[in-house]
Amino acid sequence: MNPFDFYLPVEIIFGTGSVEKIGNIAKRFGFKAMIITGKKSAKESGALYAVLESLEKVGIKDILVFDRVEPNPTDKQVNDASQIAVKEKVDFIIGLGGGSSLDVAKAVSIVSSNEGYAWDYVNYPEGPRLIPFLNRPVICIPTTAGTGSEVNRYSVISNPIRKEKLVISHSLNYPKVALIDPALTKTMSPYLTAITGIDAFIHALESFTNRAYNPMADELAIRAVRIIKEWLPIAVKDPENMKARERMSYASMLAGIAIDKKRVALIHAMEHPLSAHYPNIAHGEGLAALAVAITEFNYRGNPEKYELFAEAMGYERKASKAVNAVLDLLKSVDLTPNLRSLGVKKESIEKLTEDVCMLSWHSFKINPVEPTPEDIYRLYETAYG
Repeated sequence: MNPFDFYLPVEIIFGTGSVEKIGNIAKRFGFKAMIITGKKSAKESGALYAVLESLEKVGIKDILVFDRVEPNPTDKQVNDASQIAVKEKVDFIIGLGGGSSLDVAKAVSIVSSNEGYAWDYVNYPEGPRLIPFLNRPVICIPTTAGTGSEVNRYSVISNPIRKEKLVISHSLNYPKVALIDPALTKTMSPYLTAITGIDAFIHALESFTNRAYNPMADELAIRAVRIIKEWLPIAVKDPENMKARERMSYASMLAGIAIDKKRVALIHAMEHPLSAHYPNIAHGEGLAALAVAITEFNYRGNPEKYELFAEAMGYERKASKAVNAVLDLLKSVDLTPNLRSLGVKKESIEKLTEDVCMLSWHSFKINPVEPTPEDIYRLYETAYG
C-alpha cells in the first residue's frame, strides 16, 4: 500500500432533528451571527425559522440574514456579503441551503477576513492571486443532498463578466461544523432531488475512478455509489420517505469527503464552463448531460476501477458496463438531458472547449484518460445530441 494522507478538520453532526442543536453549537463561536442563504427555499421550508429559533434560545439575537444567494453563485454575491460581515463585525457565519449557499458562506469567511475580493482567491491552474491567512468560523447546514460542500474545502464561484466558473480551495475554507439534518431535505421537489443526487453520484464516480491515490477516499466513494444507486430513485419517487432522505444525505457527505481528498475529473471540468456561459443550467443538469459520453471515453483508462464501479452498481464486473450503469441511473430518475435540450448553442462548443483547456488542464492528468482538445470538442459534440 502506498503512503497517503487524510485531513478533515470538520466536526460532523448528523441526524434527523439535529438542526435544533445549532444554538448550542453556535454559541462556541460568538454572539453575532450572519446567516447566508438563498432567496426563498429556506424560508418556505421553515429551515430558516428553525435556525433562528434555536439561536435565540441560547441568547444569540444579533443575527444578520443575507438571503441573496442564487444558483451558480457569483463573486459579486460573495463580495457583497463579505462587506456586510466586515462592517457589522460578524463573529461567525452559518451557511444554510443548497451547495450555492454553503459555498458562498465559506468564501465569505475568507474574503471578509483577508484583503482583496472573491476572485483573488479562486484557483486558476497557476494558482490564486492571493493566499488567505485568516477566516471566520463557518457552520454549514445543507438543505439538499448533493454537493457535500458541508464537509470539504471547496467553494465554486462564477464570474459572469469573465464567464468563468472556478474554485476556492484552501485549508481555511473548511467549515468548523457540518450540521446535517436529513429532514431539511424533505421539501425538495423530485426534480431538485434528482439533480442534486446526481451531483453526489458524479462526485463518487469521479473520485473513485480518477488516478489520484487515496484508499480511504475510495472506500467512502464506493460506499456512496452503492447508497445512491439504491436510494436516489426512491427519494425521487417518494419525497416523504425519511429513510431515503437519510441515506442520500449520508451518501452526499461521503462523496463530499471523497472529492476533498481525490478531487473530481473531466465531467466536472467540462461542466463548469457550461454553467459559466449558461448560468440557467443547473450544475446537476450539466453533469447529467455529459456523464454518459465521458464515462464511455474514460473507462478504458482505468478498467479495474470501472469494473469495481460497475459491480457496485449491480452490473457484471466489466469496465464497459459502467456506461450502462450511469445511463440506467439517469433514466431511473428521469434525468437524461443533452446539451441541445439545455439550450446550449452548438457554435459555443469551440469556446467551451477552449475554456476547459485553459482553466482545467491541471485536472487532465488525474482523469482516467488524459484528453486532448480534440477529445474534449468531440465529447461536447456527442453530449449535444
